[in-house]
Order: sequence, then C-alpha cells, then structure tokens
Amino acid sequence: MDGTLGHFWTESTDVYDLDKAADGYVRVVNDSIFHVGTLRTREFNSGFRNPNQRLPRPEAVYGLTASTRAMFFDLAGVGQSNVMGQRASTQTVRTRGVVVDVPFSVLKDTDFTEVELWISEVTQWSGLWGMSEQIRHGDDGRPNKFTASTLDHEPLEIDIRRGLKLTLDTTWSVQGPDDKRVLSTPLVVGTVSDRPRSWRQHLPALIAVQDLINLAYEGFVPAEHGTVEFKCREDGQPRTTPQMWNSRLMTLPPGSTKPAMTKVPMFSLDTIGGARGVRNWIRLDHDYPRATGPITNEHRFGASGVETRLLEVALGLEYWTKVNQQLGRAWAKPRKRTKKSFEPLPMAIGRHVGPAFTNFVGDLDKWADTFWDTYNSLKHAPNFEYDTSEVELLGDSGALLLLGALLNRAANNRTPMSVICDSHRTQMIGYNVRKLWT
Repeated sequence: MDGTLGHFWTESTDVYDLDKAADGYVRVVNDSIFHVGTLRTREFNSGFRNPNQRLPRPEAVYGLTASTRAMFFDLAGVGQSNVMGQRASTQTVRTRGVVVDVPFSVLKDTDFTEVELWISEVTQWSGLWGMSEQIRHGDDGRPNKFTASTLDHEPLEIDIRRGLKLTLDTTWSVQGPDDKRVLSTPLVVGTVSDRPRSWRQHLPALIAVQDLINLAYEGFVPAEHGTVEFKCREDGQPRTTPQMWNSRLMTLPPGSTKPAMTKVPMFSLDTIGGARGVRNWIRLDHDYPRATGPITNEHRFGASGVETRLLEVALGLEYWTKVNQQLGRAWAKPRKRTKKSFEPLPMAIGRHVGPAFTNFVGDLDKWADTFWDTYNSLKHAPNFEYDTSEVELLGDSGALLLLGALLNRAANNRTPMSVICDSHRTQMIGYNVRKLWT
C-alpha cells in the first residue's frame, strides 16, 4: 500500500461520493505508521477568515485506493500545511492501523464485531497443539512416510465483560510450492462482541494477552496476521474477510529483535490457571496499569537504562503494595523492625509471594535492604556511586518479584512465582543475586 494514490473521506457515509472526497496518497513510515496525505487547498481557502483553526481530528479515514478499499484507524496524529499563493495546502493523518477489503457498499457500522490475531510459535505457552505428526518406517527400519494432520480444539472462551469475550484457538494454513509446502498452526487470539464496538474496546484485551506472551518469552512476540468482521447487510454475494494490520500488535520496538521462540517460555498459560487466569490478568492490566506497566512496557516500547528500569520496577512494587493496603490486605502492611523503624517496602511482597522468591535471592532481608537503598539513592543522592551491573541485577530480580506477585493474583495461588524462580531463564539472575551476600 506504500505510495498508493486514492480518494479519501473522514465520514463513512460519504464513501463513493467523489464530490466530498479528498485526493491524496498513502505512505508507510518506519514500517509502523500510515501517513494519509490529502490535498486540502479548497477547505483551507474557505476558512481563510480563521487561519488558526485546525481541521478536525477524524475518528478514522476511509479510502478507495488503486489497490483496495481501506479504513485507517487508531489515530497517531494530524498535521497540516496551510499555505497561500502558488502551492497546495495539505493535511496528513497518521494512523497505527488499517483494515483492507472493507465492504463499504454493504456496511452497516464501521465498528468491529470480531477481531482475530494469529501468533505463531507459541504452542509451548498456550498448550494448544494445532497438528499431529506421524512417521512410518519400512521393513529396513528407515522412515518412508510422514503424515501431518491438523487438530480441532474447542476454543477457550473468556468473558471479559458483558457483551465482549476473548477466545483462544488454533487455525491452520498451507503455503509454498508443490515440493516445499509449509504447514502453519498458529495460536488465534480473538475478541467477539454482541454488537459493533470501537477498536478501543477490542484491542486492549488482545494487547494484554500479547503482553503475557511477551513476558513468557522475554521479548516482543509480534502477531503475524489479523482479521476483523463488520456488521453488514446481506446481499447474497461472497465477501473476502477484511484484513487488519496494527503497529501496536505487529511491529517490533526500535532496536529490538524477536526473541528465540524455541526456548521453553518462563511460564505457560496453564501456570496461571488457563482461561480464568487470562481473564484475571486482563482485568489487572485494565484496573492497575501502573503495576503491570513496569514489566510489560520494556518489551512493547524497548528497553531503558538500568537505572530507569530499577526506578520503574520499584515504583511498581510500591504502587502494588499501596493498592493492597487500601484494599485492606493484611500482608501489605510493612512490619516494624524496631520501635521507630519499619522494614523496607519490598519485604511485604517478598513474603507474600511465597518461599520461592526468598530461596531465589538467598536472603530476603538483605535483598530488600539493598534494593530499596539503591532505589532511594538513585532518586535522592546526586553523588551516589554504584556498579551498573549490580543495579541491573537488582532491577531484574525486582521485576521478577513484581511479575510473580501479579501472576499469583491472576492465578489465585503461588504457583506462578515458584515456576518463574525455577525457570532456566532466571537461574543466572538468582545465582548472581545470591553471590552478593556470600
């Protein structure tokens, strides 16, 4: 679609009315943002008496291009060039998402009734195997036949709220030439609503599930394919399923690479209790983004410096503790060490997640003291001297504690923290932390 010319509208009811169309083109910038540039000289000239008034920010841009029928959504910004004389005035709408093959002629509503994402190579996390394989051997013991079959699953359905549910399932596709066929059975994460709903109601749950997968694989795992469904009038004609692309879900953050997907994930869907755990995680992410953000944003927006990471994790631990204090949770109240002093704040969470984290760091008291002292020194002591590798180690271990605490809440048990501490992915962190006290 990059460089495609077309006619564009900001109201879906105006599509096909060329008298109301703005002519322009589409280009893709940094493989993540669509720039829809249109000629707006007439509109700017008609508003000359108020030259400072900006054109309105549209909810979406609808286009008929040389290659497809498209809807551009998830606005990232609007820019304009209002000039006089012998040059054209223009407007550029920047969006993160696009839907192509939109059936404008039969469309009843531009909101979505269903969104699906395909995410490959996460079977070890989901536990939803989409295929089975069988190798047969001849009389000489050598393999002479290979058979692959797709498997059907009952999709996992999760009620997010009234009228909106999330589904986890598998699908399959075959591609490639006759002598080099490739069978794919990706995980399908979808949202289904009882009536058309804005993309703003569909995407958060999908992003939350992708965050879980990112955390398990310690990196951004992009969706490779997306589709949507609209509410349409029946006209008896076959229709192509509209395809969706959105940079929030499908574009790697700057400077990052996709993680190694052959390694066993840090935890699995089963670790957090399956569908129930996913539902609870989505609600946690919605209600307490200041707790989930410090551990999910690193994979979604790119890594920060070791000092910033420790500060963000510490703020997340502090926030989660204070939230639970306000909820009246007894575990969240720090204990007194002396008549005049309290233990450092992370001690409460460290105890609450179970003995796994205490064993992981070797000495919970020393870890909490060192973590909290480093946090306060980074904030308040301009002359604080520190070892960056130690700060990184404290930040990484603190992030694991925050992750374990949140997943424990989602699972409603202490299994996730134990699984995380036992993971081969975290062993060197625990080993190096314990070395600090020995």
